[in-house]
Amino acid sequence: MNFRKLLNLAGATAIASALALSAQAKDLTMLTSWGESYNAVPVFAVGFAKRVEELSDGEVKIDLRGPETVPPFEQLQPVSSGLFDMLFTHGAYHKGQTAMVFGMDAIEDDPVKRRESGIYDLIDQHYNKRGLKLIGVFSAASGYHVLLREPIGESGDLSGLKIRASGTYHHFVKELGGSVVTMPASEIYGALERGVVDGAAWPVFGALDYKWYEVADYMARPTFGVTNLSLFMNLDSWNALSDEEQDIFIEAAKQLEIEGREHFEMLWAEEEAELKRRGMEITEFGPDVAPRVDAVFNTGVWQDVVERSGEDGRQFRDMAIEKGLTEQ
Repeated sequence: MNFRKLLNLAGATAIASALALSAQAKDLTMLTSWGESYNAVPVFAVGFAKRVEELSDGEVKIDLRGPETVPPFEQLQPVSSGLFDMLFTHGAYHKGQTAMVFGMDAIEDDPVKRRESGIYDLIDQHYNKRGLKLIGVFSAASGYHVLLREPIGESGDLSGLKIRASGTYHHFVKELGGSVVTMPASEIYGALERGVVDGAAWPVFGALDYKWYEVADYMARPTFGVTNLSLFMNLDSWNALSDEEQDIFIEAAKQLEIEGREHFEMLWAEEEAELKRRGMEITEFGPDVAPRVDAVFNTGVWQDVVERSGEDGRQFRDMAIEKGLTEQ
């Protein structure tokens, strides 16, 4: 074989090897329900993508697409159908289709205990029917609260108050005597400023970024529930991964469920201190109300889960009670 033929053969071999390597590499897309300004996105969504890329030695890369691509409440279906590979969201955002993973907001905030309980398997099987694989559930190490223009009155609850609340809080607000006002987050500042609402229910993170401390002087305590963010994957995309890659995805989720929660504990302590520094004060629910705010919230969550997820939802609730992972 002459030198030119040898060179051509070597070049062809190199090209074939490069094409094979390219075929092995995976470029995936992840829809997120929030932009990167929402602190859970860089911690969990971006953090997961980076962790997977590191653990796979760069063979798997995940490109994030935010809510400007698909609105948050419409994201489950395009991921189920395979238009995108992954979804980082909150369970309440797709309650119109199923409320199954929303039940995690009523579960004890212990990442290891939750995984070992078998609850993840039950949720995963439910979403498999919708073409999705549950990868992980990430706790923000905090729950929900109500921001108020005025302190809680003699009733000790929300009686007579107009509270901005999404479907996450409807039962809670009504059970505590308040009336629900529905509006997008973008309108909360103006509504509080003008007195259109007396308060707003929201995760404990957010008042600082949205500057609601300028129009609401109080934070009700105790907080209630647990804020959880869920990571799903299209089932066909999951099945297309090698066994090794699937192990990497689950391992990355397990690591972040623990590390991310620890990070959010620190973030929440810093945010609450900063809100107080900027003038917000704590207002307490009354002594007859405070001990049951978790149970009131959880009852509403489980009602949604059972009503919207059928027998799977009932099994989830019953398992959580049996395992001692929920209070109701």
